[in-house]
Amino acid sequence: MRKLFVTASLLPLLAVPGIASADTSLGIRGGTLGGGVELSHAFGQRVGVRLNADAYNFKQTSTYDNIDYDMKLKLRTASLMGDWFPFANNFRISAGAMFNGNKLTLKGLPTNGFYTINGIPYSTAQIESLDATVDFNKAAPYFGIGYGRAIKSGLSLIFDAGVMFQGSPKSKIDVTCGPSAPALQCAQAQSDAQAEQARLDESLHSYKYYPVISLGLAYTF
Repeated sequence: MRKLFVTASLLPLLAVPGIASADTSLGIRGGTLGGGVELSHAFGQRVGVRLNADAYNFKQTSTYDNIDYDMKLKLRTASLMGDWFPFANNFRISAGAMFNGNKLTLKGLPTNGFYTINGIPYSTAQIESLDATVDFNKAAPYFGIGYGRAIKSGLSLIFDAGVMFQGSPKSKIDVTCGPSAPALQCAQAQSDAQAEQARLDESLHSYKYYPVISLGLAYTF
């Protein structure tokens, strides 16, 4: 599937019988992938190619399954897109491949001196730390529509709306037991953490499709 979308992003370039005088634009944009830059190259009226890079950092405290977490979200993506302009105007249909470096890290916060893991309270003497990470497939196909074409010189609007097919996210929850915690109790905490992880993976299943919306400005040279 990944190879198919990479090939799809490059096929329009191979299908052009004669390369017209090329125009190149450089733009900035912001959206659901964060803020980033876009380099676009037009091969005539109907075919183009783009390189994008986006990033964003976000922090907040959130609660999941009775556990408070300090959450840090890092969005890091880069993409290679092939654009087709079916009406030889600014409307485009895009397909391509994305590097998905997005990652979510969570650090558990005790409530009144206790962590509640799988419904069971553990004191901070029993559990020193509770940490979780959520990772995504590094390679992700993309398909969408948009507006913008590097044909005329000057400033222009660029817009994209599509979907990144990143697969089901995968979580990992780690528990670090305190030095005074009995071995059996530590093993039970580890087992409860695995149960929490299974529920978290189940709740993340709907995030295998990531909506991509961006708006920006580009300057054509």
